[in-house]
Amino acid sequence: MNEKINKNPVTYEDWLNLGHVIIPTDQKKARVSWKKEDFSLTKEDWKNYHAKAQIALRLDKHIDLDVDNYVVGRFINHYLKSCGATYGRRNNPKSHYLWTGSCDFIQYTLPDVFKSYFEKFHHGATLCELRHGKERYTIVPESPYDNTGEKVEWETYEEIYEYNGNIKIDVGKIALSTALTILYAGSGHRDVYCTAIAGTLIKNTDWSAEQIDDFVYNIAIEANDTEAEKRKQKGTTGKKAEKIYGIPKLAEILNVDSKHISKLFSWVGVTNNKEVLQEQIGEITEYGSDRYFIKIYAMEDGKKVEKDITLEGLQLMKKSYFYAAVMKQAAVFLPYMKETDFETMMIAKFDTRNKSQDYDPESSEDVRFIGWFESFIDKYKAYSDKKELADFNMPYFNIKNNSLEFNLNKFDEFLADKRISLARVDLVLKCRSILKAKRYRGKYKDRSCSSYKIDNYHINKDNLIIEGEAQEIEERVITYEQA
Repeated sequence: MNEKINKNPVTYEDWLNLGHVIIPTDQKKARVSWKKEDFSLTKEDWKNYHAKAQIALRLDKHIDLDVDNYVVGRFINHYLKSCGATYGRRNNPKSHYLWTGSCDFIQYTLPDVFKSYFEKFHHGATLCELRHGKERYTIVPESPYDNTGEKVEWETYEEIYEYNGNIKIDVGKIALSTALTILYAGSGHRDVYCTAIAGTLIKNTDWSAEQIDDFVYNIAIEANDTEAEKRKQKGTTGKKAEKIYGIPKLAEILNVDSKHISKLFSWVGVTNNKEVLQEQIGEITEYGSDRYFIKIYAMEDGKKVEKDITLEGLQLMKKSYFYAAVMKQAAVFLPYMKETDFETMMIAKFDTRNKSQDYDPESSEDVRFIGWFESFIDKYKAYSDKKELADFNMPYFNIKNNSLEFNLNKFDEFLADKRISLARVDLVLKCRSILKAKRYRGKYKDRSCSSYKIDNYHINKDNLIIEGEAQEIEERVITYEQA
């Protein structure tokens, strides 16, 4: 071990003299209840009851970087700031880095989908852990590690001080580098793999081109890439490139879903799923009024597949409706996206939409409804005598002012005969909004005669039957509230 160590704590007296909270353990399991804020044991307690126990340091005022995967160690010197207290066992002497301070507990593990890559490692999916909190502890020198007599020993000890930087970001870089090294692409895919790593960082971080260059190059070196020199300027050239690969391309190379790649990059603060969604959601094609085709891309059995779904305008505009439609029609679970980001993306896609070769302006729901109404008039005709409306619910055309009146129930019956199903409220709304019909209540020969009236209606002369002049006694507009 390091001969420069002096005044390093090795006994329970040393740790207590330094003011640390220590816990007696056997095989890493605590002998006592220790999680209360005011927990403490005296030197006498240790001497009388726990002299041969392991010494565990409670981490309420400390941060412990616990290195489980040996590949992590290749990147420590690249990104980790100085540490005055490191320790471990003889076969892994720098498995723990200790500072004072606080941070979130973070466990850096590879997703299960990468099992074939990590199952050979002693700690499996776990790469390293940032450990802190009064509910956690770490076995410290000079405690026995296990029943074999092997001890936990200091590798370096100057003092335990605060971390000089953002430990979450720095360890995140180490963990991500480790993961991307373990997952490094095979021959023939390595250049685009490194390009996609750089592209992801260009799109989603504020790293400089030089920082990205070094990050990618370090991975290539540690992955034993024989052409690592060719990967040196991926950040510099990537920032100038018109097309930048990113997370979807990495997912494609590794034959996994983009969400698994996103998890890895979240370790360096990449939490925005805009890039993934932009590549999962393809171009919009307009088929007809309020009908759109949109392409959805997903990974199935390690292959990228393309699916077409059909949407209405409202589903394009509202995120919750869009997500629901994609799940229902394509069985694809889209990652989270902020409402504002979704709106911005869909506006851009809509502004650049294509029109289908089969585009049919007559497919409009409005046009179809007008067609149904014209068929209604074509069947029953329109009479110049209002008696036909009052007695037989037939359409009435006022020749003097070119207005058409019709009985809503008669029109509803016509639609039902044609097996066209519309809720009554929808029928009324369509008559108002599409036909521009207003509800009227009048009288014919002292009888009530209610109808819907369309002003300035252009009627085909073949559909007009002229009879005796009708006697109109009273007619007034019914307001929306009265309708």
